[in-house]
Amino acid sequence: MPDIKLAPGAEEAALAGMLADMLRGNLENKPERVKDFNALNISIGIEATDAETQITLAFANGELTVHKGLVNPGIVITTDSTSLLELAGLNIKYGMPWYFDEKGMAVVKKLLKREVKIKGLLVHPLALTRLTKVMSVA
Repeated sequence: MPDIKLAPGAEEAALAGMLADMLRGNLENKPERVKDFNALNISIGIEATDAETQITLAFANGELTVHKGLVNPGIVITTDSTSLLELAGLNIKYGMPWYFDEKGMAVVKKLLKREVKIKGLLVHPLALTRLTKVMSVA
């Protein structure tokens, strides 16, 4: 099972513990996604604007450390908590996030309206795809 831990102080951010638990559950329930988890080698910042919370998911070849605050992220996702849950609800089809159903189109609309902002999207598209796959509860 992949190594997922909270950095010192991260437990103060409820979002950190919630995402760590969600990722553990997803990887237990869908072991075929462990390959994508193990391939991630990037820090991804998440900023929940409504909760005024920032965390960083620091992936390092099969290990994840969740930090409070933004710690040298290559990608930063900025949105509200509801939209974060919608991102985690994307369906996976043919091994890829599926944007051609109701859930996927809702996410695309939010991206176009800039309600979901992803800094680093064009530089790290494969890492973002892998993150979406391991985070998806669908």
